[in-house]
Amino acid sequence: MQTLKTIRLPFSANIKLLLVTLALAIVVGTLIYVQNLVEELRAAEQTTLTYYANSIRLLNSTPQGGEGNDFDVISDLALSTADIVYFPLILADPEGNPMQITIMTEVDTIAEWQMKNVEIDTTLTIEEQEAFLLQRMEEMAASYPPLPIYSITSMTEHLEVPIPGSETDSTGPRDTIITRSISDTVLANYLYYDDSPSITQLQLLPWIELLIITLFVIIGYISFSHIKRSEQSNIWVGMAKETAHQLGTPLSSLMGWIELLKYDPRDTAQVLEAAEEMNRDVERLTTVAQRFSKIGSATTTEMMDINEVLATVTTYFRRRLPHLGKTVALRFEPSDEPIEAEINLDLIQWVFENLIRNAADAIERHEGEITIRAYPFRGSVQIDLKDNGKGIDPKIRKDIFRPGFSTKQRGWGLGLSLAKRIVEEYHGGKIWIRESSPEGTTFSIRLPVEK
Repeated sequence: MQTLKTIRLPFSANIKLLLVTLALAIVVGTLIYVQNLVEELRAAEQTTLTYYANSIRLLNSTPQGGEGNDFDVISDLALSTADIVYFPLILADPEGNPMQITIMTEVDTIAEWQMKNVEIDTTLTIEEQEAFLLQRMEEMAASYPPLPIYSITSMTEHLEVPIPGSETDSTGPRDTIITRSISDTVLANYLYYDDSPSITQLQLLPWIELLIITLFVIIGYISFSHIKRSEQSNIWVGMAKETAHQLGTPLSSLMGWIELLKYDPRDTAQVLEAAEEMNRDVERLTTVAQRFSKIGSATTTEMMDINEVLATVTTYFRRRLPHLGKTVALRFEPSDEPIEAEINLDLIQWVFENLIRNAADAIERHEGEITIRAYPFRGSVQIDLKDNGKGIDPKIRKDIFRPGFSTKQRGWGLGLSLAKRIVEEYHGGKIWIRESSPEGTTFSIRLPVEK
């Protein structure tokens, strides 16, 4: 004899923990990926910034009107470099004031600030625009220190130096003129800059994802809690209905036998037969009570012959199917030799009875037929229960074992769900729809010989 333990970790708690862990993994992974991407973009922006600063330095260091039009070439280079700048920057003078250039047109003189990708309200006065840019430069300096740009200034110096050993004249020793160039490096500008909008948006992305995931978790938790409460309420109501459903057959049978006793109480043979059947119905009521007490608790199994179990169930139902208002022939085809499996008798009988009752309810034709076969199959025991009812719609086959699902007006959808739980969780077996058509349905149960 073996004890089946049904205490398990709460599945819903494991699912919630898995979802929270998955959400955190997504956020952490996104943070790491985004941070690496931001660093790559910042490195690219630094390269572009350095290239732009060098072009300005060359432009400041090249004299206008020089030979070969070097200034025009470098000016075009600086303008081309400015076109590839996609992040905000402001060019300032050595004192830290935003710089302007004046553009002369045939109509008017236009002053433009030396900046890129900085939005400014052009309806403001020049003083207001300058105050706005100064504030923006402070914000940029808080993120990145301004980049200094130095220019090289050159000047030519002429020196008269006497030539040693030269002949003298009336004015003195003969001199020569030496020309030399003097270069000096001076601070010309500051470049204030900040991250591009792409980097800012990327940095916000993980937090937006975290917010969305949090909202989903909250909504999911509320929804799951509501569904769980609804399912619990339906299960309690369904269990009450299932209890009444289970008690209905023996009670209807008892009422029939009582009426029979009233009809002719002096018939001894009839009284004895009725008493025997009533005793079976009373035992049946006791069995029903025991079944409900075993759901959700540890129970025991033992090796038993499935042929004997099915013979007992079919014998009981043969005489009671007429009380259900059905003309149904119930046939049992046992195997040629005993087939044993480790089962709990009360619970496995419940499974067979639920399947017989459902099969009887599915039969709508004048003459119904239910056939039960038991046979060994690859080291296990298989039971096939076939009826000639209306069949099961293919669209709902995947739902018939779900708690609360029922196609009957008076059903509560617990019979097959309980059968599935008893077979699979308590006995380690399998139950499924083998075939179904308008000509009938076949349910199959496979039980291991030993659990």
